[in-house]
Amino acid sequence: MSLLARPAAVPRRGVLRLAIGALAVMTAAGCGRITLGGPEEYTPPPPGIDDLFRIDLLTALERALAGTEQVIAVHDPGTEEPALSATLTTLAAALPIQRTALLTAAQREKEDEAREDPAPGQTPSPVPADAPTDPAGLLETLVELRDLATDAARQVSGSLARPVVAIAAHTAWIAQRLADTGALGEVRPPTSAEQIVATREVPATDPPSIGAESDYHTSIEQTQQEEWYAAYLHEVLAARTEEEAREEHLGQVEVHRTRAEELALLAEQDGAPVVPRQAVYALPGGTLDAQLAGRLPTLLAQGLLIDHVALTGAAPFERRPLPIAAALEEAVRLAGMVDALEPLPSLEVEGPPARS
Repeated sequence: MSLLARPAAVPRRGVLRLAIGALAVMTAAGCGRITLGGPEEYTPPPPGIDDLFRIDLLTALERALAGTEQVIAVHDPGTEEPALSATLTTLAAALPIQRTALLTAAQREKEDEAREDPAPGQTPSPVPADAPTDPAGLLETLVELRDLATDAARQVSGSLARPVVAIAAHTAWIAQRLADTGALGEVRPPTSAEQIVATREVPATDPPSIGAESDYHTSIEQTQQEEWYAAYLHEVLAARTEEEAREEHLGQVEVHRTRAEELALLAEQDGAPVVPRQAVYALPGGTLDAQLAGRLPTLLAQGLLIDHVALTGAAPFERRPLPIAAALEEAVRLAGMVDALEPLPSLEVEGPPARS
């Protein structure tokens, strides 16, 4: 006699019932409820950190644009205040481009469709109730936009951080230009690197955005090199000038050396290339004539602005405060040097859709 137990015979109909029951258990356990007759109602995922900041930034940009248009219409500095008029014109041209840069593909498509095939009775968007109506109010609005973009650049994904910090830098530049050309007094300085911290709780469903390590390493290496080089050239310029100009250059030597040292420390901690300071660097073109010496501070500030915007987009979240603050500092310096700056420094500019 065999000691192995034989399985009990189960009628075929019973097997079918067991299989259906097992399938029901599997469905309930692993696949969720199934509704017969059609798909369930779609529930969109909760907004992520990019969406939350994008909504606020678009609102702030639209308020600034409406305020700029109102200030131009009401005050119209014209020929009496040509510098202020030029600043307002520059701002009015830049804000729509920056707004377009923040739109998602779906938002752009929706606006394109509305423009090409407007709905019957479609009217222009109303002017925000809190839009400023005078230059002082507009300056305050720009400072708020600058600070919001600064906060956003610290927390959003890398792909969004670069245009956002570019907007922050341009806004810092144009706010200083507006204060200077409109005789509006001192502008509250941008946030320092130590003060740039995460200001918003990131939704639990938001996946962290981690860029390519090679891009970060390349960018931080490049920025170290440029900071050391800028420090050396300002030292050369200091030796060729006197009094206030000399002190200004020596101050910049300290700024750039400090940044280079801080970047080198971060690079060492992150396994990126560390760029040591060289005793001597080659001068542009081999010699430094008076004309080039006069342009050099502007060229250095423009190059460093681009370097730090790029580094912000490539760096991990906790490494962004330094390049964000540096980009804003260089933008403010450029306000006294140039009367034109790309709306999105270091990025290709795409024309905005028509406003509805």
